[in-house]
Amino acid sequence: MNAFRPLHFLFLLLATQPLFSQNTVQSPDEFLPHKLGEQFTPHHWLNAYFEYLAAKAPAVMKLEKYGRTNEGRNLQIAVFSSPENMAKLDQIRQNNLRLTGLADGPGDISKPVAIVWLSMSVHGNESSGSECSMQLAHKLATQTDPKIVEWLKNTVVILDPSLNPDGYDRYTHWYRGVSNLHKTPSGESREHREPWPGGRSNHYYFDLNRDWAWATQVESQQRLVIYQRWMPHIHADIHEQFIDNPYYFAPAAEPMHDYITPWQRDFQTQIGENHARYFDNNGWLYFTKETFDLFYPSYGDTYPMFSGAIGMTYEQAGNGQAGRAIINGFGDTLTLHDRILHHLTTSLSTIEIGSRNAAQIVENFRNYYSRSASAPPGMYKAFVIRDVNDPNKVNALCRLLDRHLIRYGRVGAGLSGVRAFDYTSGKETSVSINPNDLVISTFQPKGVLVEVLFEPEPHLSDSLTYDITAWSLPFAYGLEAYALKDRLESKKSYEAYLAPPVHLAASPYAWCVHRRSLAEAVFIGELLQQGVKVRTATQSFSMADQRFAPGAYVINRADNRYPSGDLDQIVQAAAAKANVPLHPIFTGFSGSGNDLGSEAFPMVSRPEVAIVYGDEVDDNSFGHTWFFFERELRYPVAQVPVDKLHKVKLGDFNTLVFPDGYYSLSESQLKIIEEWAKNGGRIIAFEGGARAFADKDGFDLKMKAEPKKDSTDAPKPYRMRERERISDQLPGAIVRAKTDNSHPLAFGLPEVYFSLKTSSNAYQMPEKAVAAVYLEDSYQSYGFIGSRVKPKLKKTPVAMAQRMGDGQAIFFVDNPLFRCFWEQGKMLFANAVFY
Repeated sequence: MNAFRPLHFLFLLLATQPLFSQNTVQSPDEFLPHKLGEQFTPHHWLNAYFEYLAAKAPAVMKLEKYGRTNEGRNLQIAVFSSPENMAKLDQIRQNNLRLTGLADGPGDISKPVAIVWLSMSVHGNESSGSECSMQLAHKLATQTDPKIVEWLKNTVVILDPSLNPDGYDRYTHWYRGVSNLHKTPSGESREHREPWPGGRSNHYYFDLNRDWAWATQVESQQRLVIYQRWMPHIHADIHEQFIDNPYYFAPAAEPMHDYITPWQRDFQTQIGENHARYFDNNGWLYFTKETFDLFYPSYGDTYPMFSGAIGMTYEQAGNGQAGRAIINGFGDTLTLHDRILHHLTTSLSTIEIGSRNAAQIVENFRNYYSRSASAPPGMYKAFVIRDVNDPNKVNALCRLLDRHLIRYGRVGAGLSGVRAFDYTSGKETSVSINPNDLVISTFQPKGVLVEVLFEPEPHLSDSLTYDITAWSLPFAYGLEAYALKDRLESKKSYEAYLAPPVHLAASPYAWCVHRRSLAEAVFIGELLQQGVKVRTATQSFSMADQRFAPGAYVINRADNRYPSGDLDQIVQAAAAKANVPLHPIFTGFSGSGNDLGSEAFPMVSRPEVAIVYGDEVDDNSFGHTWFFFERELRYPVAQVPVDKLHKVKLGDFNTLVFPDGYYSLSESQLKIIEEWAKNGGRIIAFEGGARAFADKDGFDLKMKAEPKKDSTDAPKPYRMRERERISDQLPGAIVRAKTDNSHPLAFGLPEVYFSLKTSSNAYQMPEKAVAAVYLEDSYQSYGFIGSRVKPKLKKTPVAMAQRMGDGQAIFFVDNPLFRCFWEQGKMLFANAVFY
């Protein structure tokens, strides 16, 4: 017995020890070539450390790659839990999906496991989140802290160390290349002056924190797949803000969207109170319930909210200005060590509160989805997309729905006398619904998200908000649609439209194509790149069994000196690639309207496009444009510096694009641009880019005078001045505009165009130029527009074209490519490109 006792004691001692000792798994300080917080970590080292941890701690950590960025960097998550939970990890995941109704079968909540997801540095130059992820991962992998061991018994932690590797590396590589050997805290030093475009955005300069719902970017698309394989209960989005700001954490500010539940609101407060306890003990400043609202649905906090989770933003002072150390406005030195520690604290506090409340969290998560499927919130219970819409537009919408696992189908049976909100007219009316109309019911697991994305105008509890206030998908996609207050379910499945192939017995005289969606622009762009000559109709005409509206494209065999078989092959291949229906025509003699040899069919010139870039250009707007050309229009584009336009060989280009920005073009630059346009160049400018030409000689774009303020108004108290200023603001609203679709700029558009207006700029109706899209005196709007802005917008242009010698200037008051989710705007912009 005496010999056995020491062995028995040793066994008990080992059983109570942590899974790993500090000596067996290297900390970030030991693994990296620098101490954590002393220098920024390149993404490949960040990746390497997570791979190292996963190899060292397979019993409690799993590393899963879920995609790659545009520049080829890995996107990955690390999953942590207890060894017991890790052994049944897929069972936990599948059970959670059953709770949502996204997987078949009943979910079990008898042994609740909370799923906490932490997303680091979606803005690449807000890099302390990614730096913190290594220290956090080390703690979760080694589990030397008894509290962490206890938390992970009923919690799965999912950690995404870098949501935006391309932006993160852009910033960290720049910083490492310009920073001094020793920290230089003076804000005047080079290392605190990040150059354009900065590392905040991804490869295409998109703000990925505005892309969750629209999923235009490859990072968002791939993240949605892995996110929806898990459907976490808590999601914290780790950010940074200006260097003088105290730390921000939940609860969020108003406005909060109406469909955020009382439970979600209350639990945000519980989490905030837990964070506050740690911050109070350390004497760290923080704030809650200010600035960061929960209204716009495409954030890293709101999208999880509309997916049943507790979504939150955490904001630490820092960003690309802070470097490793900086003296802030209060004379204190903010260090990278501070920033990492603060994020580590809230991350661990989030895991703690998730574990402590696992049963309550899981039960409320299940109830959220049960209510969504059986009693969805909101006025409208179904949304109908009419069968008369162009099928490629409907396809584009369905691709987005598929990304979000939103269910839809054909109505299957005709209905008449249905009361519905008509998106086109903006009125409730009696409508007929056809069997082939598409219907999206809100009675489904993703019903709340459906309501959020489709309702015409969400209720805004506070007009002092952080982003756009209207975004309804039927407006964005330019679709004829209805919103129904009564339940309507699909009875038939929906199959995506596929353009029918053309079987030829002989080569046609010409090919004709309707202009109805962006797909036709993609098709024409492909042909022009291959040297095919294309014409466009300026008036309507009939051929065979088709009536073609102005804007239809015509490819004549007589214009193209290929052997006829080669031309047919090129045209058919391009049409198949773009999913465009072709109409072969075997005579140039029109049934009605002009014959194909008429001057009413001018040639479309091949655009040679350049976009200006530089400090005066909004980097996001530049990126929207760049992405549109490269990834959506699939058309080549050059980039030229705006501050050196006088040195650029503008003769190499016939199209020059000015995105949004704050330009200060000199008189000599304006003269060079004007002369270039008169010699056949085309200016395309939008939002701030258009403002650069306003009230300048030679350009017919004139600012509308500001309405005079009533001098008899009593002065407002100081505390009311911030709210008084919003009367002059327009954070983002939808306006119903009238189109002149006989003009080339509006070819293919319906008589109504819904524009997403994100600035209060207003211009006079032009004297000589043509306003192809404009606001009428009694225009409709959705979302918040300041009380002094709304009347100013009456009778103002949205899109206008000015003839300048042999060229044109095309001005868009609003950004038609805003975040590349405004699909109808893309068609309008493509018309300007292929003018």
